[in-house]
Amino acid sequence: MAEEKKKIKKTEKPEAASKTKKKKVEHPIEAKPAEKLEEKHAEIKVEHKEVKHKVKKAPKEISGRFYGTGRRKRATARVYISKGNGKIVVNNKTAKEYFCDRPVLMALFIKPFVLTNTFGQYDVIAKLIGGGVAAQADALRLGIARALLLSEAGLKKVLRTSDMLRRDPREKERKKYGLKRARRAFQYTKR
Repeated sequence: MAEEKKKIKKTEKPEAASKTKKKKVEHPIEAKPAEKLEEKHAEIKVEHKEVKHKVKKAPKEISGRFYGTGRRKRATARVYISKGNGKIVVNNKTAKEYFCDRPVLMALFIKPFVLTNTFGQYDVIAKLIGGGVAAQADALRLGIARALLLSEAGLKKVLRTSDMLRRDPREKERKKYGLKRARRAFQYTKR
């Protein structure tokens, strides 16, 4: 009798356990085979077309003219040089007229020609915008140096060693709120 009771108890436990266990609900995505999922994802994929924007770049050489861009502070110089007799035109004026015959500024933008021994061999036509007169002269110098480099590749060593091809990175620092200028604070009052 004791043996029969044990058998009955053993058989009852699995039945009772199956009644109390919750049925596992399958997730709808997990229930589907992997092939169907791949088909579904294949439909979702969107083809992307590469859009190429046409950006107008300044021509480097136009029938014997060489182009160079120079910048300094807020000034920008668009410079064209060509073989000639050394005539320099800035914003439809002669260089002396435009820079008010200031020898320091004149010497500044002529320096690339002097260093490369090409003074008087090229004509310069430049368009200057922005900045002050001194910054414009420095921008013109960089533009002339870059254009010279395009005209004769052998001048690179001379121009690079004398820092003619380096753009001066110094710019005006932005004003901060709570201050008078970039760093200048308002006058402190004790009372």
